[in-house]
Amino acid sequence: MKILYRSLGFVTVLALSTLFTSCDKVKDLVTINVPLQTADVKFTIDPVAAGNIQETAFQWGINIDSVLKKENADLGIGNIKKVKVKSITLNLTKSTQDDNWSSFSAAEAGFASNAITPVNYITFASKSSIPDTYATSLDLTVSDVDLKDHFGATVFYYKVKATARRATTTTLEGTATIKFDIEAGL
Repeated sequence: MKILYRSLGFVTVLALSTLFTSCDKVKDLVTINVPLQTADVKFTIDPVAAGNIQETAFQWGINIDSVLKKENADLGIGNIKKVKVKSITLNLTKSTQDDNWSSFSAAEAGFASNAITPVNYITFASKSSIPDTYATSLDLTVSDVDLKDHFGATVFYYKVKATARRATTTTLEGTATIKFDIEAGL
């Protein structure tokens, strides 16, 4: 009878350990996608000579942990598995018929945060050939870059670089809207 109880106890322990291991595997499979969009962050592009690269930088502050907890109280920055940029749109709010996105032949956007020092921008989107037609809105093509390591931050830094096709005389003002897809797991 003792052998039967010991065998039964061993089988029970073995079954429970398998069950708990399986729960961890199932837990790893459960992910939640949390969309995040920046507010329209303002930027300016100073006048530039033809052929030169003009660079502008701007920043956006946010508490990512709060955003995740709003989506699901069990989530936090420690639950982030991946962060990808879905899109970036640069809209000019102050431009002229001559000075607008057609004044530039190419552009790229970089990203950094205060989670990693020194600040080192990662290029996450670009457009290598901007059409030479009047435009106040520009969508950059997003790269497949995982920004997870930056999302323990409270301040995000952005940089836009544009190569002038022709000289501009106007200080261009605009807003950047960046959409992220945050994948988090329990």
